[in-house]
Amino acid sequence: MQERLLDYFAKHCDLFIRNFNLVLSDFDADAIHDMRVAIKRIRAVFHLMERLYPDKFNQVEEEGKLREMFRLSGRMRDAQVQQQLLACNALNLGSTFGEYQAYLHDAENKAIKKFKKFIKDYNAEKELNEKQEKAGKLISSTDPEHIRIQIIQFVNELFSKARQMRAEDEHDESLHEIRRKLKQCHYLLSLFSEDDPDLPKLNTTLKRLDKVNELLGNWHDQMVGMEMLDRFIEKFRKREEAGENRYLLLKENLADNRYLLYKKVIVYFKEKLDI
Repeated sequence: MQERLLDYFAKHCDLFIRNFNLVLSDFDADAIHDMRVAIKRIRAVFHLMERLYPDKFNQVEEEGKLREMFRLSGRMRDAQVQQQLLACNALNLGSTFGEYQAYLHDAENKAIKKFKKFIKDYNAEKELNEKQEKAGKLISSTDPEHIRIQIIQFVNELFSKARQMRAEDEHDESLHEIRRKLKQCHYLLSLFSEDDPDLPKLNTTLKRLDKVNELLGNWHDQMVGMEMLDRFIEKFRKREEAGENRYLLLKENLADNRYLLYKKVIVYFKEKLDI
């Protein structure tokens, strides 16, 4: 388990650096996506390390500038996704939202500019090498069974969190947590050997949660859309332009979609997770 974890961490650090350099030289869209995936996998290892060594390893601190870069790249993606979502909503509502489209396009350009500025000054390879050295020393001194148990507990905690959702009243942060940790659990399960006796049950648990993964992704897009639209409406009001009712209707539509997706997730949890 130790060697698997070390190899996994090194592999995705290498993938991150490789794609980071492609983004830096050519701003390649596929490289940005692959770089973000690598970061997610690296962060899953950091989360595991914090579980293993809560007094020696703080995930937020150890992520350093990597965390900020992921946030900035996420802003670019959010602006792009919201432009696609707006096009669908405009068609469904039979209305036009030119001002908001321009706002989202401007938000994308600003996010790109900030991201480019950040990566230009970021010595990613140096930082990742330091992270690998520190984590590597800790992993090498860890009992393999302790690593295995922590991953199993992580999966079980995620399943318990999903089961608890029936007692919560529209706690969107809980769905966000489930969505994020579901991916991390999948990443960490790749560390198990195929003949591990607990692996079939763990895979079955995650597959049951995977059924709502697409719903969670769509729900998250509606949430981000509502937040971005709120910021736009505030600026729109200050300019005292006509046509605000269109945007209030758009906001209501996003809220309705968010609510319906939330309810679908909860219904699934109640019906399919032995609740």
